[in-house]
Amino acid sequence: MNGFIGLDFATESARALLLNETGQVLARTNAKLAPVIVGADGSRKQDPKSWIAALDQVLSEICKQAVDLKIKPIALSITATSGTFVLCDKEGAPITSGVMYNDGTANSPLERAAKLGLPNSYFKHVPEFLLAHLTGYNNCPSDWSHALKTGVDLQTNDWTPAAKVQAGAMKLPNICAPGALIGEVSKRHNLPAMKIYAGMTDGCTAQISAGGADYGNAVTTLGTTMVLKLISKVNVSGPGFYSHLVPESMWLAGGASNLGGISLQGFSDLDSLGNRAGEYGPAKTIRYPLVGTGDRFPIANKTLTEISTGQAKDEIENYRSTLEGIGFAERLSYEILRDAGAPTLSAVTTVGGGAKSATWNLIRATILNLEITARPEAGSDLGAAMIALAASSNGHLSENLTKIPLQPGTVYQPMGSEAHQLQESYEKFLVLIAKYRG
Repeated sequence: MNGFIGLDFATESARALLLNETGQVLARTNAKLAPVIVGADGSRKQDPKSWIAALDQVLSEICKQAVDLKIKPIALSITATSGTFVLCDKEGAPITSGVMYNDGTANSPLERAAKLGLPNSYFKHVPEFLLAHLTGYNNCPSDWSHALKTGVDLQTNDWTPAAKVQAGAMKLPNICAPGALIGEVSKRHNLPAMKIYAGMTDGCTAQISAGGADYGNAVTTLGTTMVLKLISKVNVSGPGFYSHLVPESMWLAGGASNLGGISLQGFSDLDSLGNRAGEYGPAKTIRYPLVGTGDRFPIANKTLTEISTGQAKDEIENYRSTLEGIGFAERLSYEILRDAGAPTLSAVTTVGGGAKSATWNLIRATILNLEITARPEAGSDLGAAMIALAASSNGHLSENLTKIPLQPGTVYQPMGSEAHQLQESYEKFLVLIAKYRG
């Protein structure tokens, strides 16, 4: 049986997943990436050589597992965090650190790149850098999903004039569609002969892995940050949100927040806190629980810091108000998308580390007044493997993706006993953040 590999490069780790022709997950592996170094100027850098080392490790391990399972890997696709990049020389070697998606030295990837002062360098998002290593071809194109934040016009499928001006003498990659054939894994890697297909960003692949393709379906990924994607028939955009195009006509509207798992970093023993927070009931303190400076969505404000109505009386209320605050931001995000022209939210699936918390899922379902399906087996690595599978078949990528069965999940219903209080808290949340929304 043939196998399809999804490779996912996040902030802290790289993952690989093996999928068979029927959409069954057969194996997974992961490797740590170098730590992100935060500078006094707000810069956030990572050693790109750790991306290569992790790629070699996880790809080798997943192919060994495939052999043990008598599976023949024939295709792969890569997903990564949008906005992270590295500048390279003409041979493809990195000449800067990797610049992270949330680097604070400028507002956009190309502005950050320009500040590095290397005008004749080659700009590469994470996938192009890794693809050059796999194929041995230095000028691999960027899919329009990973390049969207950098400055792609989805009407022309090329760089916008503004992006070309910002890039100056920097060399930008060519643009291709997600699912396009990039090349093959070079024989020098001593790996199975595999075709490589262009992927999409991790938020998009998480949606693909968990959300189906029905109009109004959405996926909230609760990882280090919160990423939201809603299936729309039209392209919508605004402050902090935009739409990705899955060929030929499926739009994934959404954005990414700096809220998420990172908001819980000051707490320990989350399992115990989660149980106690579930018993505690709605918090009296209302919070927008940022841990750093600046957010992207639902509030596009680069100077924003944590906002609160007051001090929580103890650790449990503090934790509970953090969970609720992220849930309120999630609801507001989907309402913003709706008001911009996307459909009204009809179904929500959740993935990522936060999806494993029953308490958090129940709170969020109640805030949204909509059942939430948690699919912990879903994720961006699975979505990347699904793209490899769908791209290997004839037809449009979006249509082929709808034919791949979704992973099973656990359904969480809104809690009637807390609905009224959480609705009141949400209204207070809107008042709390009103002046920061611009």
